[in-house]
Amino acid sequence: MATHAQRRDATRRRILNAAAALFAKRGFTATSVAAIARRARVVKQTFYQHFDGKMDVLVMLGREQGAGQVQQLLVAVAEGASAVVALERYYLALAQWFEAQAPIARDIIISAIRLHDPLSNRPELYAHDFTKAVLRAAQQQGEVRDDISAEVLATVIGGAFTLAVVDWSCQPKAGRLTAAFSESLCVFLHGASAPLFRKEISHG
Repeated sequence: MATHAQRRDATRRRILNAAAALFAKRGFTATSVAAIARRARVVKQTFYQHFDGKMDVLVMLGREQGAGQVQQLLVAVAEGASAVVALERYYLALAQWFEAQAPIARDIIISAIRLHDPLSNRPELYAHDFTKAVLRAAQQQGEVRDDISAEVLATVIGGAFTLAVVDWSCQPKAGRLTAAFSESLCVFLHGASAPLFRKEISHG
């Protein structure tokens, strides 16, 4: 017999699957919480026991969608690939995802902050946790200075990305967020890079 936790997880999964199907068919804006609940075969009250609203569902779906790719980056770094390159690839993909959600980008940021689980051990789902893990690896590889904690560095880069999304969302032109944050990331990495690694960058 399934435990309460298993039944709860199964219900949450049905809600996510129902929302994913409806978002793909109707779009985010045209999909209501009531429609998601009907497709998931739950009442609206049950939906709200799992999520504050459909924006939270979209955030979780986005995290799950990218989790496989992020896990591959983590494995590659663990096997010796450049952590800095992995960080750049991650934020490039994240910026492109936000550009695809332009009309609701700011609302996504708010939901993402609220839904971060500080006790999670799954860095593939949370930008801050992934960034922190990769920056620690970059410090061990000698790419990033180690006199500043990875936690602080991750907070700085996460804050820069959040501000970039909010600023871009005022005039959400295609490609602009990716270009703007690429510049910010370049500035960050130059300041955070270890002296020897910085010299390598300067000399190509």
